[in-house]
Amino acid sequence: MIGRTIGAVFVFAGLAAAQTIGDFQLPPKSVFSPAMPRYPNAWFYVDAAAAASHQEAVKLITGRLRNAMRLPEFFPPFSNPEGCDYEVRIEHLQPWIDPARPSLQHAHAFHLRYYYSALAPPGPGKLRIRWRGAQRDFYRFAASVHYEVEHANPHHADVEPCPVCGRTGEYAALKGNLVEQAHDPLGLELLFTGKIRGEVVHAEDWERRSVGSVMNLKDRLRVSTFVFPGQTEDRNTLRIGIAVFEATK
Repeated sequence: MIGRTIGAVFVFAGLAAAQTIGDFQLPPKSVFSPAMPRYPNAWFYVDAAAAASHQEAVKLITGRLRNAMRLPEFFPPFSNPEGCDYEVRIEHLQPWIDPARPSLQHAHAFHLRYYYSALAPPGPGKLRIRWRGAQRDFYRFAASVHYEVEHANPHHADVEPCPVCGRTGEYAALKGNLVEQAHDPLGLELLFTGKIRGEVVHAEDWERRSVGSVMNLKDRLRVSTFVFPGQTEDRNTLRIGIAVFEATK
């Protein structure tokens, strides 16, 4: 991952100014549907100068991410939506085959569920925060993002010893739910950097293009990303990521 550590906070490329997680005034998990099992680990803050309303802010970022990362979209009703407005997922990424354990072979899926309805006005979807040394207005919405064994594989979603999505590497010593401890932070890494465990992820198609990330939106927006420790209060996920999008003019 490209970035630097400031205390317990990992700051990715695109840093605007020193921020704390408190600056972003994240709402409690209770504002969302009880069907959502984990606190959203990805948050999108959109400069009010870049969108005229919360609805336009959601449309701007989800639409540009759909095009930049070529994200197939799935709208409810479907099985296990976890209270989301809709979800996107990319399958068949980074196939893993271990000759010593061929029965565990699988590819991977990037899976993101959007949550914006619960935050729409008169909800906490617009707020003023300290940003670049001044008080600024932003629209915001959330997502739950993770990286796991692809959905069609009989081992979905967990293969603990997998060097890609398992309880291995920097996640090896972490106890508890594998989704919260490894799948969530891996999904956040891909969303923010286009990488998994520091390696660029390529689509398994004839182009072999990189999957991409929120940084693909920098052609028209100024993008800054932050990752903070999670697992505090009702934030039952390892890390919380915040992407801030500003108008460039």
